[in-house]
Amino acid sequence: MDSVLKTTGGEEPAAGEQVPIPCFRCGICCTCYQAPLDARDIENIASVLGISQPEFISRYALKVPIREGYLLRKAGSDCVFLSRDEGEISSCVIHPSRPQACREWQPGLSQPACLEGLVRLKTKGELARMDELLGSDEERREFYSSLEQALATTGHK
Repeated sequence: MDSVLKTTGGEEPAAGEQVPIPCFRCGICCTCYQAPLDARDIENIASVLGISQPEFISRYALKVPIREGYLLRKAGSDCVFLSRDEGEISSCVIHPSRPQACREWQPGLSQPACLEGLVRLKTKGELARMDELLGSDEERREFYSSLEQALATTGHK
């Protein structure tokens, strides 16, 4: 069973042709979507946190009328488990045990959250340098390949 992230308004992101890109750790997806939690997610995360499942639900889950029954809570506008460092680079505090919907999330140029993240990465009117965002030559090659694919699918070169 596939889990689907929902916007805070309950909508699912549009499913367009997905051109994958590396995650830039902007945290936008963790701000505009809430991960649904199934019983397995609740059990895994509660275990990692060292708390009971009822305590996890009480502290970190929001009961909603969806198939799974629960969404991760927000802390302000962010997922309760989203952390940002001083440079505004985002990370998930529970990344190894994150919900299935988060595991299935694929950053891509067809994802509105990723496009917004790219816009936010502008520095002085320019995107941040690739060597600041992507640590290795392989990551840069994969990113450029993704951009070429995206341009090809839109008819641009």
